[in-house]
Amino acid sequence: MNKTIYILSSFFAGLLITDPLFAQQSDAPSSLQDSINLVDLNPSSISVTGKLYALPKVSVMESGNVGASSVLMLRGVNSINLSTSPLVYVDGIPLRYTASRPTFLSTYEPDRLGFLNPYDVTDISVNASGLLIPKVGGRGANGVLDIKTERGEFGGTKVDFSANYGLNNVDYNVPRFDAQSMKSYLWARFSEEGMPAQQLDQHPIFSATDPVYNNNTDWLDLIRQRGVFQDYHLKLKGGDGDANYMFAVGYTNKDGTVKNTDFERIGIRFNLDYNLSPSIKIFNNLSYTNTSGHYKDFGSDYAVHPLYVASAKSPFMATHFINPNGEQSRIMAGVDTLGFSNPLALVNNLENKNQFNRIDGVMGVNWALAESWSLSSDLSVSYFNLSEKQYRPALGIVNDLYRIRQNSQRSSSEFYLNWNGRLAKSGKISESTNYEGALQASVETYEEKAIYGRKINAGTDDFETLEQGIVDSASNTEFRSNLMTLMAQGAITWNDRVDIDGFINVQGSSNFGSNARWNLYPGARATVYVWGEKPQNILNLLLGYDRTGNHEVRGFYHYNQYYPVNYFGFGAVYLGNVANPDLRPEITDTYEIKATARPFGNRLQFNLGYYYKRTHDLITHKAVVKELGIDGLFENAGTVENKGLELGLSAQLISSKDFNWNMSASVSTLKNKVLSLPNGDVEQSIGMQTGIAKEGYALGSFYGYKVLGVFQSEADVNLNKSDGTPYRAGDYQIEDLNGDGRISTLDRQVLGAPLPEFFGHVSTNFSYKKWGLIALINFSQGADIYNSFKQQMHLMRDYANQDPAVLTRWASESEPGSGLSRAATNDPSGNGVASSLWVEDGSYVKLKNLTLHYEITSGKSQHFFKRIRIYFSADNLFTWTNYTGFDPEVNSLNSPMLRNIDFGAPPLGKTYKLGFRASF
Repeated sequence: MNKTIYILSSFFAGLLITDPLFAQQSDAPSSLQDSINLVDLNPSSISVTGKLYALPKVSVMESGNVGASSVLMLRGVNSINLSTSPLVYVDGIPLRYTASRPTFLSTYEPDRLGFLNPYDVTDISVNASGLLIPKVGGRGANGVLDIKTERGEFGGTKVDFSANYGLNNVDYNVPRFDAQSMKSYLWARFSEEGMPAQQLDQHPIFSATDPVYNNNTDWLDLIRQRGVFQDYHLKLKGGDGDANYMFAVGYTNKDGTVKNTDFERIGIRFNLDYNLSPSIKIFNNLSYTNTSGHYKDFGSDYAVHPLYVASAKSPFMATHFINPNGEQSRIMAGVDTLGFSNPLALVNNLENKNQFNRIDGVMGVNWALAESWSLSSDLSVSYFNLSEKQYRPALGIVNDLYRIRQNSQRSSSEFYLNWNGRLAKSGKISESTNYEGALQASVETYEEKAIYGRKINAGTDDFETLEQGIVDSASNTEFRSNLMTLMAQGAITWNDRVDIDGFINVQGSSNFGSNARWNLYPGARATVYVWGEKPQNILNLLLGYDRTGNHEVRGFYHYNQYYPVNYFGFGAVYLGNVANPDLRPEITDTYEIKATARPFGNRLQFNLGYYYKRTHDLITHKAVVKELGIDGLFENAGTVENKGLELGLSAQLISSKDFNWNMSASVSTLKNKVLSLPNGDVEQSIGMQTGIAKEGYALGSFYGYKVLGVFQSEADVNLNKSDGTPYRAGDYQIEDLNGDGRISTLDRQVLGAPLPEFFGHVSTNFSYKKWGLIALINFSQGADIYNSFKQQMHLMRDYANQDPAVLTRWASESEPGSGLSRAATNDPSGNGVASSLWVEDGSYVKLKNLTLHYEITSGKSQHFFKRIRIYFSADNLFTWTNYTGFDPEVNSLNSPMLRNIDFGAPPLGKTYKLGFRASF
C-alpha cells in the first residue's frame, strides 16, 4: 500500500489511544506494580476484574455465579436512576460496564469484560476522577478503568505459552432438616394449624410404608458439582526497527459449582505498531472473541432458584416417579404434593443459554511534526452481538401464573464508532519554564438494537424453539446516540518544582434535548514538589478539581414516551412520560488533595489523599397526580455526596541478588450521604427487599421494618395490621414509628447501608533465587448485607424445609420460643416482610490469593526454551467474617439502589490451580 494513502487514511480515521500530554500520569504507581505484578497475578477468575483486587481505590464484589458481572465501585455511588459503574477503556475503546437491559434471569448480569482474556492485559490504571482522562467528560462521574493490552517489542519472535488447570470446591452446607426431622416438623406444623390426630395418622406423608415419602434425598448434593477451570493461551510477539507485533489466541473454560453452569471463551488478538519513518508511527489493534455459557437463576425468583429449592424441598421425596410396587422409574418426578419443583429439573431441563460475539478494531497514527508539534488520530470500531435463549419445560417445575412452559429468545447488538484527532505542541517559555498544549476533537456514534420474542404453553416439553406455542410477547427496540467532544489542554512546569495543568472539555450529547445538549467539563490541578526536584523528589503535594457528568440515559426522557401494554389480550400503548426538553446530565464536582512521600527514594512510597465528590442535578421523577396515569416527569432534582481518605503504601523491603521482598497496601474510606431530594424519597424494590434514597442517609440503604420482639400472648398485642385487624400472639412486634397503633408502610425505616466504611488490600511478593511467593489479602469493613436467602429459610409461610432454628419458634404462650415468629401458612400477618432481622454486618478479611512459583531458566547449552515458570495457586483460602451467609462477597446487582442483597448465589469457594508458563 502506498505510504501516503496509508498515512492519510489513518489520520482521517482515528481515535487517540493515549493522551501524550498526560501520558506520564497514572493512578497505579510503578512501585505498586512492582510490588505485585498484575501480569504475574493469575487468579482463577475468568474476567480481568479478578486482577482489580490488587489495585487501590476500586471496590470489587465477585461471586461464584460463573459468567456474572462483578460489582465495581470507585469512590462511592452518586446516581439513583443511572449507572454507577466505572467507564472502562480497553486500548482506548470505551465500554459501558453495565448492560442497558436486564437478562431473562432475575438478578443475573453477564460480565461485560468477559470477552477480555486476563493474559492479554499488561496494565490497568484506576482513574477515580476525570483529571487523568479528561476526555471522558460527561460520562466520567463514576471513574474510569483504563486497560491496556500487551504489545510487541523489539527483537526476534518470542513465543509464550501458558496452561492452567484448577478445581473449585464449595461447601453448600445449608442448615436444614433431614428426612425424619422434616416429617416431625411437618407433623407439628399441621397440628398447630388444627389438623386432627386421626387425619395426621392417615396422611400419606407420615406413612412408614409408602415408598413415595420414605426416601433420604440430599437434593443439594445432587445438583452441585466440582467446578473445573482450564485456560490455555498462546502468544507470539516480536519486532524489528520498524514494526512490532503481538498475536495471541486463548481458550478458557470454567464450570460452575452447580450442575450445567459454565462459561467458555475463545479469543484472538493482534496488535501492530509500525514506524513508517522516524516521525510517523502507525498502530493497529484487532480482536475477536466468542463467549458462551449456561446459567441458572440464583436471584429473587425463589421458585426456580436451584440452591433454594434444593434446600427447601423435603428430603423424604424421591428424584423419580415411584410406582405402586415401590420401583423407581426413569421418569423424573414432577412437582411434589407440598408444591415444590424438582431441583433436578431446574439444573438439567430448564435452560438459560447466552452466546456473545465481539469484534474490536483500532487504526491510527502518531505524527511528530516539526518544531515540537505532534498530530495524532485514529478510528475505533466495536461491535458485539448477544444471543439469549431460555427454555422452561413443565415437567418438574412449578407453573408460573398462566405459563405452563415457555420458550424465549432475544438477539441484541451494540455498535460503536469513534473518530478522534489531536494536535499538540510543547516547548519552553524560559530556561526554567516548559509548557505543553493540545487541542482535541472527537465524534462518536453508538447504536443498540434488540429483537425479543416469547411463546408459551406448547403442546409438550419436546419443543425448545419459538416454532410452537402461543405468542405471549414480542418487541423490537432500537436506541441511537451521538456524542461530540471538543477539548483544550495545557500544562506548565516551572523549574522542576511546580506542575500546573488544566483542561476544558465541551461535550454535546444527543441523549438530551436541544436546550441542554451541550455542557462544560473543566478541570485543573497543581503539583508542588516540596522536597527535592522530580523525578527524585521526596515529598510532593497535589491539589485538584474536575467536573464530570453522567449522561448515560437510555429512555429519551426529553421526548414523550409511549409504552406497550397488553389490554385484555389486545396490543395497546399508554403515555408513560411527559417530555422535559430541559433535562440535562447529572453533574459531579470532585475536589482532592494528595501528598506523596518517598523518604528513601523508590524503596518506599507513601500516599495520603482526601477527596470530596458532590453530585447534583440527579435525574429523578417529579410526582404528578395519579389521574394522569403516567410515572412522573423526569427532571434534575437531587444532590448526593461522597467523601473519604485514600492511603497507599508500597515498599521494596529487601533487594539483593538472591532475595527480594516487596509489599504494598491500600485503604480507602467512604462516607456517602444523600443531601437533598426535592421530589421526595425514591424507592426501588426487588423481591421483598427495598432500597431507598432518603435525605441524610446513604444512597441505596435497606428499607423496611424494625422488629422489637415477638408478642408472647394475646394480652401483649397492642398493634393492628394495616387493614385494621389486630396482630396475634406469636407475630413479630414492629416498631410503630408514627404512634398511630397501626403498622403500615409509614412505619418503615432505614435498617442499614450496603456501602463499606473502608476497604482495601495488602499484598506481598517474595522471591528467593528461583522460588517466589505472592500473597494478596482483601478486606472490607462496615457494609451491611440483607440476607434474603436466610430469611427464606426461616419464613415458615409454606411447607418448605427450613433451618432447624425454626424449632425454637413461638408455638404457644407456654412455648414462646427464642425470637422467631409463629408458623403461619401464607403469612397472614406479614411476618416475612423485609425487616431488621435479616440485616447483618458484612465485614470480612479474606486471603484472596496465594501463589507459589518456581522458575527454570535456560542454560548456556539449552536453547529450546528461555524460561519456564511452574506455579501452584489458591484463591479464597480463608475468610474471617461474622456473616452467616455463603460469602460476604455478595454479588447481586450493579444497581446503586439494590446492592448487597444476598439471594443465595453460589459463593466463590476455594480454588486450587496448577499452571505453567513457558517462553521460547
